[in-house]
Amino acid sequence: MTILHIPLLILWLLLIPFCIGLLPLRWIPRENRRGGVILVAGYLILLPLCWLVAVPCILFVKYDSFIPMVIIYTVLILIAATAGVCLTLWFWKKGNPILEIPKFSISDWIQNLSWEEKIGWLIFLGLVGFQLYKAFTLASFDGDDAEYVAQSLVTVESDTMYLILPYTGGTTSLDIRHALAVLPIWIAFIGKMTGLHTTILSHSILPFLLLPLTYMVYVEIGRHLLKKKPEQVPGFMILIALLQMFGNVSIYTNETFFLTRTWQGKAVAANFVIPMTILLLLWIFDRKKSQKNSHAAGFWILLCLTNMTAGVCTSMVVFLNVMMIGAAAFWLMVADRKLSILIKAGMACIPNAVYMLLYLFLQVGK
Repeated sequence: MTILHIPLLILWLLLIPFCIGLLPLRWIPRENRRGGVILVAGYLILLPLCWLVAVPCILFVKYDSFIPMVIIYTVLILIAATAGVCLTLWFWKKGNPILEIPKFSISDWIQNLSWEEKIGWLIFLGLVGFQLYKAFTLASFDGDDAEYVAQSLVTVESDTMYLILPYTGGTTSLDIRHALAVLPIWIAFIGKMTGLHTTILSHSILPFLLLPLTYMVYVEIGRHLLKKKPEQVPGFMILIALLQMFGNVSIYTNETFFLTRTWQGKAVAANFVIPMTILLLLWIFDRKKSQKNSHAAGFWILLCLTNMTAGVCTSMVVFLNVMMIGAAAFWLMVADRKLSILIKAGMACIPNAVYMLLYLFLQVGK
């Protein structure tokens, strides 16, 4: 990697997703409009867009399917990013308070912290920095990389998607199980747009994005659970970071995947999609916020996008998310005596149903 790749990585991994994340801003409560939330929302739109473009290209374009996917996907995300910026500026110009973002100053925030909180946040940031350092210097390789990382590389080199066996380089029939989980295709797209080798991108660059992105979700979870005792949030985050570091009690734990298979769909699903689903359920089931229809609508939209993101990662979490959302919505329906809650939860899970039906249809049709 050269210094010329850095601006392109910042553009495609940070700036464009952040601009896209401005699109649902008007439906997010003012107190939740933080930079991390906007970036996370951007990826909840960016990754499903990749699925919506890549899967039709995989199914209906026989050869050179990656080329039209790159063209269409690039146009769509640039339109989405431009729309996010333009709509936000337009609403601000109109003086719409819905899009008001709370003023935030790092220096003022630090000054308002107690010395215990400052120490806590420094310890947490040190733990995250240590994890990033180890993820970069001790890049882990496992057998699944022969499928996932090699699939991204084959896609870039051959301009085809899932028609070349990554293990041998020979042609193969379409593998439905992997073809519908298009995270390797998104990695291939980033590699194509930045000119960076997909192996370097997966093992050395993506941990610097996916690890902080996951911790942004956990920070929001901590802020919600400890909203009456915000001074305990640093301690909560230290505990989460330590659990991630010492959770390697088995090769199957989400902590193991978090630090050693960060770039794989299963790792993103377990450590980003599922916590994001839990966070949205906490926000939705907040009685005070749920009374405001505009806020509740925004949370349901993000939940639907999270379900679509699960399909980008792995088919397993598509099913698990339905079970988790259904169970939570059922008990809230019982508590509030509102059937509409279960109906809204079902509507948010429509992408999961479409995904599973498509999976079954393609498997039977083979």
